[in-house]
Amino acid sequence: MRRTTCWILFTMLVGTMTAQAADPRIFIMGVWPNRLRLFDESTETFTGEISLRDGAVTNYGAIPHTPDYQSLFFVTGRMETVEVVDPVKMESVDTFKLSTPGRRVRINGVHPGPEGKLLYLQAGAVQLGTDRFTREDVELILYDVEAHEVRQTVTLPREVQLGFLPTLHFSADGKSLFIVGASIWELSTETHEIIDTIEWGKARGAGFGGIQSMGLSPVSPDVFWGTYNTQDPFLKKSLWGVVRLDLSTKAIDAFELGPALEVSTFALSPDGRYGFAGLSDFAVVDIEKRRVIARKEGFERGRTNMVIIVSADGKKLYVTGVGNAIDIYDAESLEKERSIFVGADITSPALALPRSLFEGQ
Repeated sequence: MRRTTCWILFTMLVGTMTAQAADPRIFIMGVWPNRLRLFDESTETFTGEISLRDGAVTNYGAIPHTPDYQSLFFVTGRMETVEVVDPVKMESVDTFKLSTPGRRVRINGVHPGPEGKLLYLQAGAVQLGTDRFTREDVELILYDVEAHEVRQTVTLPREVQLGFLPTLHFSADGKSLFIVGASIWELSTETHEIIDTIEWGKARGAGFGGIQSMGLSPVSPDVFWGTYNTQDPFLKKSLWGVVRLDLSTKAIDAFELGPALEVSTFALSPDGRYGFAGLSDFAVVDIEKRRVIARKEGFERGRTNMVIIVSADGKKLYVTGVGNAIDIYDAESLEKERSIFVGADITSPALALPRSLFEGQ
């Protein structure tokens, strides 16, 4: 199975919208040089911003917030700083970095545990010698937010391959950590030993090629959707399809939809009836009937956008990523309606949050 874990980062940043959610949300995005901007989808206007302490947001994790959304975690400072943002206070309330004068630690992702007190940091470290840099094999660092100290540095089992920017997810009871990559590994959060391995890249049937993952998007705390490529058993041509992963039951459901398109991210409509796959090409999928009902080639080809967020009413698509604008498309015709300019370059893809967090601001 071919791993494309860099796509996993971008597609998992689509937002933690649930299939039942229908209330307009606030999109929060990193903007150059050191701020977060808030976009209200109900009015399609920018309604505020939060200043950051240590520069531009470079990345965050699959679900970069506590379960109650009271703390948001962003990586800034050229990937060396984690900033804790309080959306109610509208400010950065804490920062920390792990680098020292002789050792540089860069953070590729921050993943809060179920209670939000312990952060799992995917990080890499380099020793700064007088005549050379020496790379360390650091993979996961457990950081205690309240005590402001490293609790543990974890060397994962050899079979587990984090790659670059993987999807990390915790079980509801906090006892398991799922690492989604070429395979899906379930680790004990107590011992960090492998409990179970799900080989989700296996062939769908006799003669088919293995599933080649192109990324996953969280649409509820335990359910991820995404696109994949495989090869048909007769003509040996590339096909594309949609996969649904439920980590609560460890169930995988995948179905092919036709000849391969250049699609690399996926978003689900609020009612769960339609899927939207993009971005170079684009397709609208009827989830129940498992068929493509609209498609458009060359949708965003040549652009650097990489995030799709479906509007709360399911009628619009907000497409954004690297650049200085949010493009709004009609979800039925796939025609562009307009662009809304952010005011500066976006440094991290938009994250959809409940509007109630910001009421009264």
